[in-house]
Order: sequence, then structure tokens, then C-alpha cells
Amino acid sequence: MTSPHPLRFIPIATAFVLLTPIAHAQDVHAESLPTAGMMSFERVRLPQGERMGLVGGSLLFDIGSDWGVGPGVYGAATGRRGGFFVGGIELQRRWGLGKGLSLATGLYAGGGGGAAAPVGSGLMLRPAVTLLQDIGATFQLGLSWSSIRFPSGNIHSNQIGLTLGWRQEFVHLSGSGAIANESMSLSGGLGFDRMELTASSYRLDDGSGRRVGLVGARAERRSGINGFTWGMEAAAAAKGDAAGYMEILGTSAFSVDPLASALPSWRLGVRLSAGAGGGGAVPTGGGLIGKALGTMEWSPMPGWTLGADYGLVRSHSSLRARQAQVWLGLDLEPRLDGRGGSAGHVVRTEWVGAWQHHTDVARKDGTRQPIDTIGLKLNRYLGDYVYLSGQAHSAFAGGAGAYSVGLVGAGLSASPAATLRIGAEALIGAAGGGGVTTAGGAIMQGLVWAAWRPGSAGEIRVGLGATRPLHNGGHVGPLAELSWSRAFGMAAR
Repeated sequence: MTSPHPLRFIPIATAFVLLTPIAHAQDVHAESLPTAGMMSFERVRLPQGERMGLVGGSLLFDIGSDWGVGPGVYGAATGRRGGFFVGGIELQRRWGLGKGLSLATGLYAGGGGGAAAPVGSGLMLRPAVTLLQDIGATFQLGLSWSSIRFPSGNIHSNQIGLTLGWRQEFVHLSGSGAIANESMSLSGGLGFDRMELTASSYRLDDGSGRRVGLVGARAERRSGINGFTWGMEAAAAAKGDAAGYMEILGTSAFSVDPLASALPSWRLGVRLSAGAGGGGAVPTGGGLIGKALGTMEWSPMPGWTLGADYGLVRSHSSLRARQAQVWLGLDLEPRLDGRGGSAGHVVRTEWVGAWQHHTDVARKDGTRQPIDTIGLKLNRYLGDYVYLSGQAHSAFAGGAGAYSVGLVGAGLSASPAATLRIGAEALIGAAGGGGVTTAGGAIMQGLVWAAWRPGSAGEIRVGLGATRPLHNGGHVGPLAELSWSRAFGMAAR
């Protein structure tokens, strides 16, 4: 007997939505949650004395009593392991020592691997102690001691590292309905003003004519300089026999409007990006890559932007490629230029931490075995019921340590006002690594879920679904999910 496809449950979710009452509008007011960001660099010792330079980043949300928790990611930047990535979650406690000094003790747990590193099933544990010195009111510099362990692999390393920390406020809105104009100057969330979905093609300049197709996302924040933005971007291979390739980059761009009087929303500019990338037999060496691109963008309607980029990709080893990219951007804030505008309204944004158990995953050696992944989802609602979703998942159990997944798509849910609700989502993206068969990297996933909100701390969710490669048919792999979500109100046009 075959299981029903997850997407067939969408009519059930639709019926539930129609029967769910809509919450009444409430007074809107701003609240803030302290957050702490940390970036680190350390040299990890691998078997036979090999060294791998590891760059890490984490974002910790204050949960009271000097404790913080949040997502983190680590990736290779030097050595010979370009494509090594680990994603997970960190719990940290801070201790004030006086005179601008503080001590951070934390434990990170995540899943990942890549570049043939001996990670076993992919579970990584990283206890760390970091001494931090305040540099002004926002930034901190520090020295860390950490111990990186892959319990099912052969990496066991203790090392000293350098850390850059910073403090900020995660501004969000309570209540629902319209936002007064005088509140529009607030920069909500992590301060990003625009989210973009990207589709790219790399043409390698090695004489092979090889092309790699990627899908990804970018978050941008505008600065006080007109036309200058900065942010983060990530992408993974979905086509071109490069399943498993992934990149995470910092990015900055500058653009001008040369025809402001005739085409006020048309802009030309340049973009520079740098970060870690590798895997999928793409020759990035130690993992450090950079990009220089020309950009063009046009806004066909308020809040939405179409763009195209073209330029060069380089690594410090042998990667030489040309990149062509198209993207679609969605403004996250109703007022982007600081000059007023129509009042916005509150939209729901969810952070979801997820554990997924894939019960039957096809391997390249012909076997089928289960895999467990840890992941993070970001959901932004377009109304009371429809939301957009971006997700990243990495294996930590099942003997597929380098397997990672990136997904984007849309979902449908019952009204967030309900204590018990159901929903469904349909996603596409890229996956690879860990000896898993993904037929080129592009996959689709469907999921139905039910949620219970026991209080104000968030929702507990359970879900059932399936994944399937987009190319060449492919094996349908069932999955079960257990997740926890926390919702925040954000401003939208």
C-alpha cells in the first residue's frame, strides 16, 4: 500500500483555514530582544596532522539570566577541505568580569561535513570558553579555547581561536493591524531590509565547458549611504553534476539610478562577495572564494524587485568561473529610504528549529537507509494563511555526514490565532553530499504539519512528508518532523 503524497493534504488544510476565526486587530507596539553575534576563526587539527582553517558564525537570542541560544554555522576557509560545512545550534552563558571583560561558556551541537573529512554520521560537538573585551558600545574582541569532536568520526581537536562579537537588539512588533507612520523608522528583525531568491549559473574557465546551476537566497541591509547595501547569501548546486556544492558568503553592493527622472526604480551597480564554498567536485581548494559582479535591478511594483548579476568567481586555488544570476527580491520593511510613506501593517515571521527523520534514503552504493537532520526554517507570512519559507538542513546521524539540504517554497496554514492548527508546505531546492543519491542535486519536498501552542513561548509541531529528486524521476523518501517555532511580528508594506 502506497502512502498518500503530502501535497494531497493541502485541500484539508484549506478547509481548516476557512473554518478558523480571524484574530481581531490589536494595538501595535515595538518590543526588543537582546541578541549577540559572534564570528570566529580557528585551525582544527585533522588526522595525520592536517590543518583546516574553520570560520564560524552564531546568532544568540537572550533567554534570561545571561543565557543565550541560537543558530550557528561553521565552514572551511583554509587548508584542503573546501566544502566542509556544519549547521546547528549553540547554548551559551555569559559572565561579567568587570572593566569591559566578559567570559562566554557555550556548547554547540550540529550536523554536517563534506570534502571527504572523517566526520562519520556528521554530529559535531563544540564546547568552548571565550574571553571577550568590549571595543566601544557594540563590538567585542576575544580569544577562545574550543574542543571539536565528531563522536562517530575521527576528528578530535583542541585549539585556540580569535573571535569578533557584537551586540544588537532584535526589534519586533506585538499586536496586529496597521502601524502608525511615526513607528515606521524602526528597523525590525535582524535589520535586513530585503530578502532575495537567487538562481545562478557558473561556467568554469578550465576548458571543460562545465556548467553548475545553483539556487539560493540573500538577505540585504541598507546603510546610511544611499545605494550601499550589505548582507549574507547562501546557495547550493541543483544542476550540473555538482550535488553537494554549497557556499555561504558575506556580500556588499553599491548602485546608482542613472535615469532617475525617466526610470526611477532602475539601478546599475557592482557587488563584491567573499566567504566559504566547496563540495560537488567544484575545485575551491581550502574553501575561501570571492566574487566581483556587475548588477542591474528594477522594481515593477512597490515592495518587489527583479535583478540580474554577471561577473567573476575566484578561489585562492584553482577555481575560475563566470557567474550569471537572476533574482527576485521582497522588501521586509515598509519604509526603506527614511522619507516616510504609507503606513504599513504587522506580518507574522517564524523561526523554526527542526529535526527530520528520513526513513528511506537512497545511497550511491545502492542501499537505502534512514538519515536524521537538524535544520532551521524562516517563514514569513503574506497574510493570515499563506507564508514563504526558506530552510536549511544538515545530517547528524545515519552515516551521511556531508549531506545538506537548502529549500525555498510556500506554505498554507490555519490562522495563527488558533491554539491548535494545521498546515502544509511545498518546497524546491538543492541537496547533496554524504553518499546520498539526489540525481544532480535538485529536489522537491512536501510536508503537512500540526501545531500546538502551550503558551507564549512558541509552538510544538509534528509533520509528515516526503522528498523526491526533480531530475530523472528518483526515489520518493518519506520523512517525519518534530519542530519548535517562535513567532515575531514584523513590519510590511
